[in-house]
Amino acid sequence: MAAKIVERTDLREKLKIYRDRVHAAKILANMIEDLVDEDTCLAAIPNGGVPIGVKIAETLDIELGLMMVARLLIPWEIMRGFGALSSDGILEINWENVKRFNIAQEIVEKQLRSAKSKIDEMLRRFGSKAAEISRYRTIILVDDGIASGYTMLTSIKSIRRRWKGRIIAAAPTGFEDGISLLKDAADIIICPNIKSTIHIREAYIDFPKLDYHEAEKILREFKERFPSLFIGYI
Repeated sequence: MAAKIVERTDLREKLKIYRDRVHAAKILANMIEDLVDEDTCLAAIPNGGVPIGVKIAETLDIELGLMMVARLLIPWEIMRGFGALSSDGILEINWENVKRFNIAQEIVEKQLRSAKSKIDEMLRRFGSKAAEISRYRTIILVDDGIASGYTMLTSIKSIRRRWKGRIIAAAPTGFEDGISLLKDAADIIICPNIKSTIHIREAYIDFPKLDYHEAEKILREFKERFPSLFIGYI
């Protein structure tokens, strides 16, 4: 069954609607609130999903984990990728982009090695404690946006392989083709701002690039203020 898509039609195709990631998270939290109960947890996708997940967790008093997944990047197209790899080895490749950008096999292999290194770094920085997810009935995956959809798809498939329950994919903004990619993987997709263009940053006024250091700082402050809410990596 195809996922239910929840959007705000008044925000469709709108640009520069969020002041920053925190503002976007507040709007997303309002849309998620009725789906949250004591058997629900969040899974934030680093790095951009960390401030989104932290704000929603604070707002709704919901437990938060991190989804360890890394993008496969096109070296000469910094803002574009061609797939993603999860910490448990789920790999999804956007073969359309591989063909479109003429990505050679050696580049695919190099980016796979890079993705594995990124996951190792995330585990070192964010903590290597694995969350016990069997007790939850709903997991809400959150990111700061859905572009091609492959990072979210990889995350969903990783969780599906290990856990049976309801998976909600949530992001403040999303490319309609990327959202379509997730229809047969997620149970519900929540995206207030759906657009016909792929660029996530178009929905934000202030959208700084987040590195591991900045995401680590946000997460550390969250753990200090809400020590009982962080559950580890998922």
